Amino acid sequence: MGKVDTKGVWTRVSVDESQFEGLRQAPDGTKSRLRWGTGADGGEKSGYDFTGLTGVDAQLDGTDFNLGIFAHYNRRVVLEHTQFSVFLKVTVDFQDEGFDHTFTLRFRHDETPNVPGDVDDVVRLPIVHENDIVRVDGTEYQVTISGFRDHGGHGEVQETYTIGEGEIKRLWLVARFDPTSEPSS
Repeated sequence: MGKVDTKGVWTRVSVDESQFEGLRQAPDGTKSRLRWGTGADGGEKSGYDFTGLTGVDAQLDGTDFNLGIFAHYNRRVVLEHTQFSVFLKVTVDFQDEGFDHTFTLRFRHDETPNVPGDVDDVVRLPIVHENDIVRVDGTEYQVTISGFRDHGGHGEVQETYTIGEGEIKRLWLVARFDPTSEPSS
């Protein structure tokens, strides 16, 4: 086990960036915000937040641990694109080891049109960095982003979730480090 700090910043989207706010902005402390669309009837924009953590016990045995808090604000918005991907650059700082490791996550967002009535949006976390390796204290670990877990910390890790219009959903973004080699002698 090792203590880590995490932080993230939204770096890009797969569509016209002019409809998005918060890209490439340095996180305020450990929180990074991304917003999109024009609020229907003058309402708020939809968006994601990522809030990193301080002093997390990163399990080094292939066990899932919480990487940060992923929040989704699903508002009624007008947006030119119904499907897009957003990219979050996450840095994990290993306190005891004196180094950090950065990787990029891609979230696929399905912004559903709400005609004739409200339809849930869908967010998917495709497999990322299957071969991303980090070395800690002489052992190599494969970095895997497992998915989302309810913010209450209970339940199974899911790669996809849905969210109703007007809802806010806070989830843990979950990761693991799987050992790929025996410790060095």
